[in-house]
Amino acid sequence: FLVNARLSERSFCGYHRFGFLFRELFAGFDGVGAQNEADAERLVKLGCRREAVQVVGSLKFDAAKIDDPRPLDVAALLGQLGVGPDAAVLVAGSTHDGEERILASMYLRLKARFPKLFLVLVPRHHERGASVGQELQALGLRFMFRKDLRPNTRHEPGQLDCLLVNTTGELRHFYTRADIVFVGKSLTAQGGQNPIEPAALGKPVVFGPHMENFPDIAPAFVKAGAAVQVPDEAGLEVTLARLLEQPSERQALGQRAQAVVRENQGSIGRTVAMIMQAL
Repeated sequence: FLVNARLSERSFCGYHRFGFLFRELFAGFDGVGAQNEADAERLVKLGCRREAVQVVGSLKFDAAKIDDPRPLDVAALLGQLGVGPDAAVLVAGSTHDGEERILASMYLRLKARFPKLFLVLVPRHHERGASVGQELQALGLRFMFRKDLRPNTRHEPGQLDCLLVNTTGELRHFYTRADIVFVGKSLTAQGGQNPIEPAALGKPVVFGPHMENFPDIAPAFVKAGAAVQVPDEAGLEVTLARLLEQPSERQALGQRAQAVVRENQGSIGRTVAMIMQAL
């Protein structure tokens, strides 16, 4: 079985060049679960039997439903930093080199208009925490590392601007407290990160122009009015300011995002059915 296959045009061309090597292999699959019709057609052209190929959707939508057995009380944690329930929290998830500096500078400008704004930065690679911290310090941002947070940590409201998360496996928890989510690796780097997790939580999602790793998913959110894709840094700042000013737009974006996730769930069940049919 070939499960949840996604085949870009570039990969297809590469495989097709050596098609005589792959045709026999691909023809031997009893079941092939493709993410979409375009991938299904490419797989058939590579040698998969048409009757073996089924469009099952992306497993990423179903993965968004999985509950973490070790929940983190993010509201209480941010409360230790002086971030109250009335604060507007911007979570930048899975950011890459250059994006933290852009967001930190943008935060300082937005803070003048939105005094209760708080920034949570979650770099994609936690080992970059020290270098990111140096950038924030150079900009004059008052921040704390997640690893330095202790049960007895206490800050007054307004003492800190940012929490820099230099741990792993906690991003999904921080999304639960976000008022706006920026999806990283989409502004200064190419590829993009997963927008489905914050969307499943009903959060307004914003990402940059580079979402190549999600060629079907990102456009589906944008087309449904369930996410905002910005062309550049200036567009990001304008969009964040608008969403901070308009809670009703944030709510509507989040609701549409959840609807897109619900509409695309069920891939696991369809994949299991395909396997059982072949067995």
